Amino acid sequence: MTQPALTLKKKLWAEFESEARRQRRDPQKMLTDYMRECLEIWEDERLFREMSRQARRSGLKEEDAVEIVREVRRARKAHRAKA
Repeated sequence: MTQPALTLKKKLWAEFESEARRQRRDPQKMLTDYMRECLEIWEDERLFREMSRQARRSGLKEEDAVEIVREVRRARKAHRAKA
């Protein structure tokens, strides 16, 4: 699968690049990391909604669903750290 070309407004990219350099980070890596983080957050939110729905059906408490999401997230981070 080919990667789509990413087009950003020049001013927006310049601001992002400037901030990345201020933080002594590579702008492209910083953007990649940010996008990965967004995807993880969206996945966590989807998981939370799904688990909350299942918890309501099964009688589990919302706190149980929250803890399950946290455990999944910890496992995912541990798996990525090994890779």
